[in-house]
Amino acid sequence: MSASRWFLLTIVVLLGAALSWWFRPWAERSPSVMTSLMHPDYRLENFRRMERIFPYRLIPASDQPFVFVQAPGSLPEHFIHEGQQVAVSEFLERTETTGLMILYQGVQRFERYFHDATEQDRFTSWSVAKSVVATLTAMALKDGHIRSLTDTVKEYVPELDGEAWGEVAIEDLLRMASGIDFDETYDRTFSDINKLFYRTFLLGQPVRNVVRGHAAARPSGEAFHYISPNTQILAWVLESAVEKPVSAYAAEMLWQPLGMQDDALWSLDNSGVELGFCCLNMSLRDYAKLGQLYLQQGFWRGQQLLPENWVTEATQRPEPWLTAGHGYPERGYGYHVWIPKDPDQEYFFNGVWGQTVWISEKHGVVIAKTSVDPMFREHMAEVISFMRAVSEHTATAP
Repeated sequence: MSASRWFLLTIVVLLGAALSWWFRPWAERSPSVMTSLMHPDYRLENFRRMERIFPYRLIPASDQPFVFVQAPGSLPEHFIHEGQQVAVSEFLERTETTGLMILYQGVQRFERYFHDATEQDRFTSWSVAKSVVATLTAMALKDGHIRSLTDTVKEYVPELDGEAWGEVAIEDLLRMASGIDFDETYDRTFSDINKLFYRTFLLGQPVRNVVRGHAAARPSGEAFHYISPNTQILAWVLESAVEKPVSAYAAEMLWQPLGMQDDALWSLDNSGVELGFCCLNMSLRDYAKLGQLYLQQGFWRGQQLLPENWVTEATQRPEPWLTAGHGYPERGYGYHVWIPKDPDQEYFFNGVWGQTVWISEKHGVVIAKTSVDPMFREHMAEVISFMRAVSEHTATAP
């Protein structure tokens, strides 16, 4: 990066830090903490203490907590990636893993924490929250709050009538195919996604105001283009449809029936709106419950919580442009769910910095892994190899 670009970035950060003191509730949180969120010296702690950095809304633990039966198992010592043997212990350390939990047929086989993390910690989700918003959308569809996935955004959010977002179908938000012009390149200082972070996190601007004005680059429903505003708009549709905040709906529809054992926090913008594209903070064992819900096709303790065909429709899309190679070489997409290349009844939720909930229907395995991995993009294909090896090992172990 050139010296001039570094200078401009510094000015933006300092200006944001100064202005943030004037915004409530941001003024109660130190700007120095916000601007050091990703710093190597602090991020391990920050990623499990996000309530110190951002305002939030509480999602209370279930009144009837569900605890998995435990039958302790093991990890494989090695796995194969691109023809090379990789030591599991080295991989977990190199990817800065903070928590790892494995379920087999609904039984907890493995749980371990690293880097001073504990089972009481709430690990931030980053984009795993996108899959939660999609899951809640499915529930709203099942209960009739959303009539059809072919409905357009403006039918639920009239404020967006006349803007490009208003014409996008809900299904196209789920498929990351809105056609909206938005640059989600994290390593470009002034890309749209980084400006979204600056304006929302540092300047305290309402996230809906930040994302609503983007124009269309192409018709919706024609091509995969992963952008976080798709989920933020989807969360807006969801809130309007169910007439309550997204976190309140999550408490009612997920936390209570799934028996979530721990309180969760959903980070908010300055106007009190959930950051739907990221920033749900929850325990490792409750992440695993989300994966188990999908493994069980939306059925949980006698209740069909998701539409009966939702998991199949979300994870086995027929569109060629959603397959691996049409955005990312090692993975394709579904309804806010990632599909690995050459899938064998496998799919996963994923967030930057290495947050993953992996589901292998073939093996009956769910794996939840939280991390603080700065090389998460480079490690993505290796993570898939690791998940596949652990799934097979778990399913075949005594």
